[in-house]
Amino acid sequence: MPPGLPEEVRALIYSSVPTIDALEVLLLLVREPERSRTAAEIARDLEPTILSEDVLRGYLAMLLSQGILVGIPDGGVAYRPSSEGMAKAIEGLRAAYDQKPVTLIRTVYSIADAKKLQAFADAFRLRKDP
Repeated sequence: MPPGLPEEVRALIYSSVPTIDALEVLLLLVREPERSRTAAEIARDLEPTILSEDVLRGYLAMLLSQGILVGIPDGGVAYRPSSEGMAKAIEGLRAAYDQKPVTLIRTVYSIADAKKLQAFADAFRLRKDP
């Protein structure tokens, strides 16, 4: 694991930021917390990055389930962290993006790789029959 990011930021990445694209989606919403956006608006605002609608909706669903976003009656989402601890971790993530982008990107890739290796190893784990 690359050093340099606080533990709460690494934990946030582990739970809620599987890719750099997911990071960009989250940070787009964090930058304007008073604004709600639909998936179509998010896709447009991320240009030139192109995300399929299914991938984008998957990221939004994950961020909603983690208590980072809330659904808005118009069908959009808005940044509303569910706790002070979550807000602090997200602020640390935003600061890392601005101040230590290489460290942040390496950490996202490192955690994603570790998850893939663990999933591969788990596929070969022997299980006892019930």
